[in-house]
Formats: sequence, C-alpha cells, structure tokens
Amino acid sequence: MALYYDEILAGNCFGQINVTPTPSITDSTNIVETKRLPSPVSEFGYTTEELYYKARKFVKEKKEQIQLKYGDNIRLIALSKQEKLGKWNASYTRNVGFLDVVGNDRKQAWIALGDMTKEQAMEEYVKLLLDRCSIFRIHLQIQDVKYVVEDQS
Repeated sequence: MALYYDEILAGNCFGQINVTPTPSITDSTNIVETKRLPSPVSEFGYTTEELYYKARKFVKEKKEQIQLKYGDNIRLIALSKQEKLGKWNASYTRNVGFLDVVGNDRKQAWIALGDMTKEQAMEEYVKLLLDRCSIFRIHLQIQDVKYVVEDQS
C-alpha cells in the first residue's frame, strides 16, 4: 500500500489518506514502462550548469506565481543541497525536531539522493522543473528569442 503523505499536508479531504494497492507482478496492466527523457541540455543548447542556474533564478523570482506540489518542492530543495554540498552529512544540518514535519521531509529527501553527483543533481533539478512547471519552458524559449532579437539590432 502506498500512502500519499503530501496530500495530507495539502489538505486532502480533512486529512484522509489515499491508499492504493501495490501493483501485482503478474498483472501486466499495472506495469509502466519508463523511458529516458532527452537531456534538457540538447533541447535548449545551454550547458547543464547554465540551465540549472537559470532554473534556480526562475524559482526564486517566480515562487509566488508557480504552484508546485509539496513533494516536488521538497525534491527541488534536496537536489539544490546535493548540488551545493554533496552527499548528506549530519554536520551540514542541525538536529530536526520530531514535530518539524517539513524539516524531516527535507532531510529524508536529501538522504535519499545518496551519492548522486553534482551534475546529476543539476540535471534532475532542471528536468523536474521542466516537467512540473510549463511556464519554465516558455520562459527559456522567450529568453532565446529575446537574445536573437537583441543580436540583430
């Protein structure tokens, strides 16, 4: 059974928990094929680092306008910490209180990233933002057009 904790925090039906059965191995209808998404670097022509810093700047500037799910926000924070500090280490964080749900979730998300490299964390950050926030893709496309127009004048 899967419990959707982020839905509780989002106010889902007065704290009800959605429970879904785990997919059966023999049931072929529940098997989802995962396909590798193309790298955003090849799509936009920026380096991974350039795209990552554009994404971070976009999130910081537009945080009031974009609506991401709780779990996505926690994942973005964990990925940015992984990029900046590397693998989770107890010396990087202060002790989180038992009732600090958000702090515990951030810590667990960062720990779950394990030995992910800096480059992988940056690419995952950009992919997540492109997947969950369509305005970011439009923002990047508008920037490309703006630079072409400025170069011609």
